[in-house]
Amino acid sequence: MVDGPRAAREGYCVLDTEERDYLVGVVGCGPGFDTILEIVAGEEFREFLPPMRLAGVAGLAPDDPRRGEPLLAGVPLYPSPEELFAANPGINLVVELQSGCDCRALAASLPPGASLIDSTASFFLCALSNAVSVGAHCRRRLDHQKLLLEAIVDEVQEDIALVSAAGKVVDLNRNIVARLGKPKESLLGRPCEELQSGPDDPPFCDPGDPQSPFSMALATGVKAERLQTAMAVDGRLRYFRTYAYPIRNAVGRVGHVVVFRRDITDRTQGEISARQAERIETVGRLSSYLAHEIRNPLFAASGFARRLSAMSDLPEAAREKAGIVVEELARMEALLTQFLEFARPVGGTVEGKAEVDRAAREAVDAVSAEADTRRVGLVMDIAPELPPVALDPALLKQCLVNLLRNALESLPHGGLVALAADRVEERVRLRVTDSGRGVTRENLENMFSPFYKGDQCEYGLGLAMVKKVVDDFGGSVEAVGQPDGGCAITLFLPPVLAGATH
Repeated sequence: MVDGPRAAREGYCVLDTEERDYLVGVVGCGPGFDTILEIVAGEEFREFLPPMRLAGVAGLAPDDPRRGEPLLAGVPLYPSPEELFAANPGINLVVELQSGCDCRALAASLPPGASLIDSTASFFLCALSNAVSVGAHCRRRLDHQKLLLEAIVDEVQEDIALVSAAGKVVDLNRNIVARLGKPKESLLGRPCEELQSGPDDPPFCDPGDPQSPFSMALATGVKAERLQTAMAVDGRLRYFRTYAYPIRNAVGRVGHVVVFRRDITDRTQGEISARQAERIETVGRLSSYLAHEIRNPLFAASGFARRLSAMSDLPEAAREKAGIVVEELARMEALLTQFLEFARPVGGTVEGKAEVDRAAREAVDAVSAEADTRRVGLVMDIAPELPPVALDPALLKQCLVNLLRNALESLPHGGLVALAADRVEERVRLRVTDSGRGVTRENLENMFSPFYKGDQCEYGLGLAMVKKVVDDFGGSVEAVGQPDGGCAITLFLPPVLAGATH
């Protein structure tokens, strides 16, 4: 017996905590007989009732067809209750199902300590049987729906987790288990921060960050999302979009949050590449227009400036100023030439095949003087017997020169630049790496955009031209940050097949 507020709070009854088995005797075979046999023998009732064993049945007629039922197999049958009680003095529960039974007389003949459930009270046992049957049916349907939902969620190749409002993992799908390489059971109940693979993996769930999708969904009760980026171990930039969906409980409060994270690296890189290609095309058209509009007056001005600087009757100071004009106009001519080269279409219009070894050596020779001035060492590693690539030799050399000069510019205090070439599957790979200060995520995204100026770096048309040329010839370009600092830019070029021409 429990007194006070605790008793008021308990809205349920508790079975006797002592372990006790009931030896049951059934008297009569009236309505509910089959149900009583099922309750005594059925394992599905053990969740609600203590263990029971059928000692025997009294009052079942000799010609009653129910004598052959499986539930009565091996159960002793007696003509009268007295014979049942005499043969089983340990009976402690009797269920009476007789019509017109004198319950007082039956109760007087019970074994010592036995309890009696008459036909009226047995109605509640029958109601319990119906409730258990309905519950079992609902449970089977729920189990089926649960298995179906788990199968669907596990087949989703993204990270999905159910997280409590306290930030604990309630459930998660197979994709997270495979990514972390841990048993699912070891992750359940753990803080959701532990679903992060490592330092190069963005937080999957961060309750400590009020701006995280989990925290926003928990606080506002509406869906939240965020784009996240991370630098992988191999130096590649990865993109993720994380969604958080609040789950309300019966009283309308957010009790759980479903966190869904999708790796959108391929899609995002495709979008970035498309934007860069659009910018390159725009700059190319603008460059072509400006170059042709400026070329004639620029050449005329340059010619007059050279004549002035060569006139002997001009004062020395005037000739010096004319020389400065000539130098500046020459610089503008060089920039104009670069614009024209950038605007010139290449893919499909320039034929040829380039020898990788020769183009690499010529490119290194072209920048060796600048490298010596900057105190930068140049290293070259070209695999033997590489096939020629489907690219104009002059364009391949210029692409490599642009990559090497970009690497040199990242080493104002000296360092090392390496040019390597080998074959990967069906492509020839050329890679330029440097030992510079590294590259930020933003710079990594935009380094092939024309005239991009970022943190501690500025890109003109050199890298943009490399991407334009390589893309036009069916190749691809990839830039990654190095784990120990520096940057690596790789060209993947199609080889020229034997006996084929470009």
